[in-house]
Amino acid sequence: MSKLETAFSKALKEQTSDQSTQQNVQQRKDAAEVQRQPAGSEKKEGNAVPLSVTSEKALARRTGLSNVVDSRSQIRQMAETRRLCDEELEARGIIHPRMEDARLLNIYRNLRTKLLSSGDGANFVTMVTSVNSSETSGLIAANIAASFAFDEGKTAILVEGDSQTPTVDRLFEFNDEAHGLIDHLETDGGSVADVIYESGIPRLRVVPCGETRENSAEYFTSERMKSTIDEITSRYPDRYPIVDAPSVQESADARILLDLCDQVVLVVPYGQCTEEEIRSAAETIGSAKLAGVVLDQF
Repeated sequence: MSKLETAFSKALKEQTSDQSTQQNVQQRKDAAEVQRQPAGSEKKEGNAVPLSVTSEKALARRTGLSNVVDSRSQIRQMAETRRLCDEELEARGIIHPRMEDARLLNIYRNLRTKLLSSGDGANFVTMVTSVNSSETSGLIAANIAASFAFDEGKTAILVEGDSQTPTVDRLFEFNDEAHGLIDHLETDGGSVADVIYESGIPRLRVVPCGETRENSAEYFTSERMKSTIDEITSRYPDRYPIVDAPSVQESADARILLDLCDQVVLVVPYGQCTEEEIRSAAETIGSAKLAGVVLDQF
């Protein structure tokens, strides 16, 4: 193990320890908060109202088991018009529970477990970005989303936030005519449901980029973008949005999306960036949101 890998391993262990302590404290506060909550205040499914991410998390903690049961019932009813077969998934590089490469499958399962343990008991938005331009970060984002969808009680939604090189659109074969995130942000009306598509994978939905634009930053900084992420998150208490973002070092879009996400997975293309570039990317993200580092092609 190199000095760089050792340093990251030590930093992540310290971060996990701090987060575990904070989580225990928060759980005690949440237990007291639930006991104080008056009856009859549960949120009904299917009538999601855009909320801030913080408000949604507090609400999800208060609603209790009945809301989760309703959510899981709806999740089981999520139909797929056409499912991708194992061979199609493998051709795309997307993981599935029956794949022969158990080591790769367990890596993503462990990453999912780490993300869940870093949360505070409610769903959260995870951004996947890279130190420098890397098309494989989009595939990693798709596989993280797929790993969440393995659980029959959870649903994931993969949002393409890289308007210049939309890997997610290519992975799931969306053409230029498919309306996506940018198209939704350009319009005043319309529901976010209009740009949520089946993926061919049970319990996984996709929001493609749509038609690319030269300047996407103006859309990502809009209030409509914030309300879109809030609506996606609040639609189900067991839905986990994964945002594929461009390089945090090279794109202003990634730094804008950073403010809308709760956790960040940083992809480090092995042997393709310097230690200083990795350190700078980690500092841009900040220790509060950096959930982990993935060494790609290691």
